[in-house]
Amino acid sequence: MSYLRQFWSAGALLLTASVGVNAAAYVFQAVLARWLTDDDFGALKWANDWLGYVMTPVAALQVAMTRYVAVFDAQSDPAAVASLAWRATRRLAWYAVAFLIFMAAAQSWLMMGFRLTSPALLWVVAGLVVAQLTVPITTAMLQGLQRFNWLAAIGLAQSWGRVAFGLGLVALGCGAVGALGGQLLAALVAAALALWALRSLWQHRGADHGALDTRPIYRYFWPALVVSLSVSTMGLVDTSFVRHYFDPGLSGQYGKAKMIAQALGCVIAPLAVVLFPKAAGDAARGDNSAVRALWQSLGVAAALGAAAGVACSLWPWLPVRLLAGANNPVAEAIVAPFVWAMLPLALVVLPVQFFMARAEFGRLLVPLAVLVVAYPAALWLWHGSLLQILAVAGATGACALLTLIWSLWHVGK
Repeated sequence: MSYLRQFWSAGALLLTASVGVNAAAYVFQAVLARWLTDDDFGALKWANDWLGYVMTPVAALQVAMTRYVAVFDAQSDPAAVASLAWRATRRLAWYAVAFLIFMAAAQSWLMMGFRLTSPALLWVVAGLVVAQLTVPITTAMLQGLQRFNWLAAIGLAQSWGRVAFGLGLVALGCGAVGALGGQLLAALVAAALALWALRSLWQHRGADHGALDTRPIYRYFWPALVVSLSVSTMGLVDTSFVRHYFDPGLSGQYGKAKMIAQALGCVIAPLAVVLFPKAAGDAARGDNSAVRALWQSLGVAAALGAAAGVACSLWPWLPVRLLAGANNPVAEAIVAPFVWAMLPLALVVLPVQFFMARAEFGRLLVPLAVLVVAYPAALWLWHGSLLQILAVAGATGACALLTLIWSLWHVGK
């Protein structure tokens, strides 16, 4: 099977699973949008965005591990893969301890800054962080080994588990805390499935894991962390600004529009997952075959994103009422601008993953570092309305995308 056929075959598998994953996500959020108050729904969206940001260093470690798992697998060295998993687990245990200490020290500041009424919400987020520390390790193993069937199955199990557990707890009157508690239970189920999928690695538990030279991996980790923090900041910081500067009820309306705009990730994330290990393998062989797959992915994702933007511009009430119900006038007013603003930022993920897989950080660090400083500064200066915030977000994403597309023309030169 040709390279591109293999790429699109694996991409189609994960894209199909992604439809199921996103269906579960939108069932979950659509029901919560009706069951929770705007204040609680806004708090829930903030908590999930903040969770994503806190997990960014772990996600950067996942990227580094994925790259080297793919290399070790190409070298037929399963013992090195197992050693990498064991050593990363020990380091993440220290991260968990440091994070819990930070949460205890910053609890009052976080509650005041983001207008939270219950510390339980913060501590469920803390539980999610600790529970999900196994997920980046197992995901890196499965992605690097290109076991995409297991990735699809685990994603579906976690998403629909969140629906069952989260909505059950909300129905019992637990509110936003119950919704996050359901996510916690689903994360534990996903971790158990992933550990089972990788059970062959535990055959190497008696190996000398200290013999593995992890210095190249951690030299890769630090620039990957800067890139990951930059992308996370551009994707998540807007919710915190809205939560801080606007009425809590209005942040709920913003969150409902954002959950619709984030559907763009349904197409882009599976392509990025498949592209990364293939681009890493190509780089190890001195090949540029993945460049064509990247351009095709950008074209498909951009076309679908533009179609979604046109549809939301023509019928803005339809997705909002379908997913959040009636009586959401602010969400209906901003959903189309939100989709257009999110499109370039969503597309950025593909070239970022491509360059990270090839360890070509020189093409990423400077432009992303500039944008990650400029974006919050611009939001701090211009946050007079929700549309103004979206305009700043769209401009930031467009600048990042154009810069990286320019870099693509020079790959291999």
